[in-house]
Amino acid sequence: MSKRKMFGKMILVGFASQMLLAAPIQASTLDQLEEQELQKQAEISELESTVATKLSSINEKKAEVEALSAQIIETEAEKANTLTDIEETKAQIAARKEQLEARLLALQTSSTSTNRILMIFESESFSDFLGRILVVGQLQAADNEQIESAMEEEKKLTNLEAKLDEEVQQIKNQTAAMNAESDAMYAELGELQTILNENKEELQSILTAQTEEEQRLAEAARLEAEAAEKAAAEKRAAEEAAIAAAKTAEEEKQNTVKAAEKETPVVEPTPVEPPTQPVVEAPKEVEQPAPISKGRTLTVSATAYSRHEAGLTNFTATGIDLRLNPMVIAVDPTVIPLGTLLDVPGYGIAIAGDTGGAIKGNKIDLHMEDVARMNAFGRQTMTITILD
Repeated sequence: MSKRKMFGKMILVGFASQMLLAAPIQASTLDQLEEQELQKQAEISELESTVATKLSSINEKKAEVEALSAQIIETEAEKANTLTDIEETKAQIAARKEQLEARLLALQTSSTSTNRILMIFESESFSDFLGRILVVGQLQAADNEQIESAMEEEKKLTNLEAKLDEEVQQIKNQTAAMNAESDAMYAELGELQTILNENKEELQSILTAQTEEEQRLAEAARLEAEAAEKAAAEKRAAEEAAIAAAKTAEEEKQNTVKAAEKETPVVEPTPVEPPTQPVVEAPKEVEQPAPISKGRTLTVSATAYSRHEAGLTNFTATGIDLRLNPMVIAVDPTVIPLGTLLDVPGYGIAIAGDTGGAIKGNKIDLHMEDVARMNAFGRQTMTITILD
């Protein structure tokens, strides 16, 4: 195999390696992980809101149970006081009954001076007789009224005791029902907390996988850069070798011609007068203007943004102060590395120094100080140049 063919193949291999290594690193897995992260965070937020609502309901139910418990204590105390009043009333009734029995017994066993019946019959006149009957009747009626009043009071207190017993039982039933509801709420809260913890663990797993994927992509990008650098070095070496081989071949050709000229006798030709020719000046080479920029081109979808928009700051994701350097472009770092200079038609040369959640793939966002210009820019498809 000749040296020219060998070096020609080396150049082709170098070009092929560079084309293969120029393919962008796919980050679909990372995008999926980021989507899973956002979805999981939304689920966790919803769960935390549900847990907060459930806790609020449990606290309200707990306050109601405590109020019922206080009501039970109050009713039990009222019942105890009522029982005391019942016992006192019963004692009064018993005492009055004893007094009545003593009086009736006295009527039967007392002397004529104290016997009410004899006292009536010992009246001096009819009017005295009527007066004595009235007095005896009033005394007897007073005794009967006191006994009836005491018995009525005892009956009221007994009814009140029964009513208090019924109220206490109702309150206890309500308390038991609320305790059951609280227990059910606690069970639901426990289940929600378990689900919430599981979601947090899943989120942590997603974040770990995301970190690992970012490290993998970074390593792949590093290897790609090293391979591209190696391919470029091989290409330069192949080109240099091809140039050296061509130079060597040309030197060998010239040596061969010189050797042949030495072996062939020199015959001097008869001098012939050359015809007179008009002198024609060689055309001057027109100097071409150097291109403004050199590098690979990329077709992108471009929009505009401004630091003056609500919610935005004066600083980019890489720390550039837009007040000092407004010529900044937001890019997807997996497509256009941060720090790269870009030539954008109608905008100028700017630095890729910002990122954005919506900037994915072949999309860019141009920073503009003038908000009116930003609004008028809209969305445009254009071909930009990534400068070397």
